[in-house]
Order: sequence, then structure tokens, then C-alpha cells
Amino acid sequence: MSGPNSVKEMIAALESFYHQGSTLLTLWDMAQSELSAITPEGILKFIRRAAELGGERRGGRTAVIATEGLQYGLGRMAETFALFEELPFRMGLFRSREETLPWLFSEE
Repeated sequence: MSGPNSVKEMIAALESFYHQGSTLLTLWDMAQSELSAITPEGILKFIRRAAELGGERRGGRTAVIATEGLQYGLGRMAETFALFEELPFRMGLFRSREETLPWLFSEE
């Protein structure tokens, strides 16, 4: 994702991912995204939609790269909501691709 993003755009990208045939491993690179229009309610809406669609990814992993303060803060919020919504896949938040890839491809 890049540029200014809304929850509507994020959900559209999520739905497109599932419509095209999802994979167990997913990487959301938010480093180039401007997320000032995103609210906690919007994050919750996004996570709930991910939980609805994510059944086929049971046991998979989703890594999120968030390099900036706001991106990272919203990502932490998403992680918390993901626990409450009981996503069928694991979610991890990272500040760089170098941190992300070992976790994404690990066997644990």
C-alpha cells in the first residue's frame, strides 16, 4: 500500500487478495502509506473483515511492515484487535523487511 489510504481502500485490497486466491503467508508493506485518516474503529472493522475472510488461511501468517510511528501504533492496535477477534492466522508487526522475513518463513 502507498500514499494516503482509507479503511475502505484497505478492506478493498483485503477482499481482492481473498478473491484472487489467498496464500498462507502474506506481507502487508505499509512503509509508504499515509494513515492519518485511519481511526481505531476503522482498524477494528478491517480486522473483523480479515477474520471473516481468513478461514482458508488457518495456520498461516500475516506480517505487517510499519516503519513510521503512526503506522506502527495502528499496527499494534490491529494486533490487539486480532487477538480479541481470534483471527485464524498469526499476525506479526515489524519495522523492517529484514525483521519480517525470518518470522514469516519460520517453522515455529
